[in-house]
Amino acid sequence: MDRRTLSRGSVTLLGLALATAGLLASGPAAAAGTAHRAPAVLQQQRAETKWYQVQPSFNGEPEFLYAIAERFLGDGDRYLEIFELNKDKPQADGTALTDPAVLDAGWVLLMPEDATGDGIQTGPLPAISAAGPVASEAPADPADTTAPADTGTAAPADSGGSTGLILAIVAGVLVLAGAGAGAWWFLLRRRSAPAAGSAPDTAAPSRTFDTAAAWTIDRALQVLVTSADTAGITVPSIYGVSIDESRVALRLAAPDETPPEPWESAENGRVWQAQLRDLQALPASNDLASPCPRLVTLGTAGGVRELVDLGQATGMISIQGDAALARELVSAWTEELSSSPWAGNVQVVAGDIRPHLTGGERVSIRDALNAAEGEGSDTAFTLRGGGTSGRQLGVLILGSTPGNRELERAQSLVNRPDAAWVVIVLGKTRYDRWRFTVDPDGKLDTGALGITVHTGSATPARTTR
Repeated sequence: MDRRTLSRGSVTLLGLALATAGLLASGPAAAAGTAHRAPAVLQQQRAETKWYQVQPSFNGEPEFLYAIAERFLGDGDRYLEIFELNKDKPQADGTALTDPAVLDAGWVLLMPEDATGDGIQTGPLPAISAAGPVASEAPADPADTTAPADTGTAAPADSGGSTGLILAIVAGVLVLAGAGAGAWWFLLRRRSAPAAGSAPDTAAPSRTFDTAAAWTIDRALQVLVTSADTAGITVPSIYGVSIDESRVALRLAAPDETPPEPWESAENGRVWQAQLRDLQALPASNDLASPCPRLVTLGTAGGVRELVDLGQATGMISIQGDAALARELVSAWTEELSSSPWAGNVQVVAGDIRPHLTGGERVSIRDALNAAEGEGSDTAFTLRGGGTSGRQLGVLILGSTPGNRELERAQSLVNRPDAAWVVIVLGKTRYDRWRFTVDPDGKLDTGALGITVHTGSATPARTTR
């Protein structure tokens, strides 16, 4: 930072301070002008707030965040934005929104700025009151309704002058604070600007955990197991899930044409499908186990998110092709298995994986195998569930093809009668059951599964100097 920069910043602050002093010295006349303008600014800021009052029903159906987001934001998957805006905020009945799946009629929801449609209100939020209906507009200020028209006569000093002076002082303080913040931002920007010719920062991973999609998928699965339990139906093995903005489909390992309502059978019983809107109003129990706890996202195809349950593989899973994208894909799976609500009882162990992938120290394949086999190696890196007894399901990720001895140990884990472990190898082995290939453009071919998607990643093109 040079002296000229500091000098310009000092002159700017000094000039603003002198201007503010002149404003304060201008007396009640200037203050009165400020007093008349300030309420207009405040009213303009409050008028930009958008909100919606939950109705007892819409088109004969109870209201849910997904349907509200779809109606007013054009995308049902944005329901989580509405939830975050209103989470734990007190409502008129003394309750609060704590579960995205539970809404009560009469609640007032703060909406995103781009919300539009019949029912969206713009203006100040109604006051919280347990009695009477919620007002759509704030009552007018009594002072505004009784104030006489401006005739040019000076207002009394005890009413107009003192109030205006206070507002002028506040305005001056705000001007100085804003000037200081602007100068600080300007200087910080100059100081943090990268030097010419410096190497660019490493790009952040292009795949991030999608909380909203995970919640939607988990709720659909919870509704399924709850409905099946109520109807006395056994949920068949599910090896894949497809979901878009309005529909979810489950790919079954074996055909079954008797799904519980509102699910429908398709493709000769190999697929169960349902509209997300139909699932919103149904109960979902958190006490029932997920039917596919090792579910991970493959990618998207034609706007449809495709997921697969790694636990349905009857052998090792091989990831081949572009090495960087293969590691990025496994990194995304690691995050998903460590964050998804359906994977709460899954233990994830990684060996020969770079620190940026796991967030911890890189360990050997042997140590990872020791942890998976239950020998409790202190150096093995356990992403989730380590040290907790009673874990039944696990995913072992190996960052390279193991040697013959370690390969046989890994295959023994896969062959356990309880099918407790899934082994993923970045590379090729003779025991591969599922073989996935990812190319430099991010296209993922799942081979025998018959699914081709785009992972959302691509290897940057190399440039020559």
